[in-house]
Amino acid sequence: MAPKIKSKSPKKSKMTPDLASDDLQQLPENIPPENNRGPSKKPLHGRRKRYVLSVSNTIYNVEQRINHFLKLQHERRQEMYKEYSHQFLTLVVMWNIDVDQVKKHAENLSNILEEQQKLFQQFQVIHKEKIEEFKELCNRHLKSLQAIKSCRRKAIIEEARKQMDVLERKLTTETVKLQEEKASVRSSLLSLLFS
Repeated sequence: MAPKIKSKSPKKSKMTPDLASDDLQQLPENIPPENNRGPSKKPLHGRRKRYVLSVSNTIYNVEQRINHFLKLQHERRQEMYKEYSHQFLTLVVMWNIDVDQVKKHAENLSNILEEQQKLFQQFQVIHKEKIEEFKELCNRHLKSLQAIKSCRRKAIIEEARKQMDVLERKLTTETVKLQEEKASVRSSLLSLLFS
């Protein structure tokens, strides 16, 4: 507990002995309590006012610095946003260009594949036709051989040689044709692939 402050009884005014009774002088300690307000409050009030003014100036300066800092942060954020948004838009544009190019390449590849399939089907049809022709030639040759058996031996040998020569010529021409067609199909396929 705080100690109790004892109230002092008011002091009686003292008179200076050198002065006349008419010229009584009241000293500061002789002033009655109702009139004696202690030391002047003006300096204390002035100090308080200066302190409040100093504190308010300090607060104002801090607020100004905070506002300046926040403004700089906002400007930096805006600049970073502009920079990153520009970079992002550039990436999006490049992405769209790449996607378009990939689509074009995919379309070209699908067209090439379709052409290859068509050429392969045509080559298969041609190959089948050539095999059928070769089978017919073999059948004819067998029939001619059977017919020749009933003839004389020399005539049979001569006829067989002739037939074999004809057959060999036809076969060589057919194989040459087939090889040329294969080479042309391959070259067309390669030209389609690398065009």
